[in-house]
This record gives sequence, C-alpha cells and structure tokens, in this order.
Amino acid sequence: MKNLLLMAGMALLLVSCSEDSESPLNNDTPSDNKVLLLKVDFETNVFEGGKELTFEDADGFTITADYNPPGDFGDITLMYEEANDTIFAGGIVWAGLGQMTYPESLADDNAFASLPDALPMPSLQDFEIVEYDEYAYYPEVIDYQSIWAAVDNLQVVKEYSESNPDANIRLFLYTPSVGVGNPAEWDWFIIMKN
Repeated sequence: MKNLLLMAGMALLLVSCSEDSESPLNNDTPSDNKVLLLKVDFETNVFEGGKELTFEDADGFTITADYNPPGDFGDITLMYEEANDTIFAGGIVWAGLGQMTYPESLADDNAFASLPDALPMPSLQDFEIVEYDEYAYYPEVIDYQSIWAAVDNLQVVKEYSESNPDANIRLFLYTPSVGVGNPAEWDWFIIMKN
C-alpha cells in the first residue's frame, strides 16, 4: 500500500511539471538586439569564424573601449555602451601573445551559410575604425575591399545589412602581440549591428 501511494505521488508530481510552464523569472534576452562579430586574418584576409551576440534592448549602438596598454601585459575590452555589456575582450602581451577572452569561442567559418553571389562592396564611408586609444595601431592604408571580400558571401552579413542598412560597419584590429609583435597573429574583427 505504501508503494502504491508513493508511486501515485510520484506520478502526480511528474504530471504537474510541464516544459511549457513559464518561470516567473523569465530572463530571455530579446532576439532583436544583436551584434555580429566576424574574425578575418590580418595578413591573408581570410574569414576565420565569428559569433552573433545577443543583448538586452537598447537605444543606439556606441562602442566604447577600456584599454590598458601593455607594459608587459595589457588588455582591451570593447563595450556596447547602451547595453552596458561586453562585445570583445582580449589580452595584449609585449613581445608575447595575448588571447581573446570574450567571447570565449567563435563558430568556425564553415558554420556560416554562404550566398550564391557576393554582396556589393559598401561605400568606404560605411566603414568606421574602432579607435580605442590615441596610439592604437592601424595600417596607414587599410584594404577595405579585401577585408569585405572575406565576408561578402555570408548569409548573416546580408541579413544584418538588410535589417540595418544605415549602420556603419565597425573594424577593430586586435593585436595580441605588440613591441616585437607578429602581424601573422593579428586579426580584424568586423562588427555589425542588426
């Protein structure tokens, strides 16, 4: 009899649990406020991967930076100011090699759907360099055409371009090695807002 009551109680407990029941603490982030982060090799201009980041709703899209120049070790954090949240973070090592710390990982290049035809090259006025420090290193001549060509066939780039056609395409050059830095270790990050 005790076993029967125990089994009936367990069955009642299982029936009362439902996957679709809403938790009073629903912390889902709105899906319409996203930022796309795409990594392109600095020397070869080959697309290496990326990540779509989702944020709480916010008005505007301003990127601010917290930059600690490397004496020996430094770091940089790019923030989505209006959402008060991180877009990118990474270490910078003098005569060494820092690592990207946020996002923790990126999806591989083959995880991104391709288009049959490349998207047209945006106007150069549509690109904006992320100036994180007055002494931030950027090449005197930036090959925007080659950087864009690395991602111009991605479905997600088309979606972002169509959903926010007036937005600037931000370019950030991550240099995890400085001093005797090796440009083969550097990467462009293309940042797009939907």
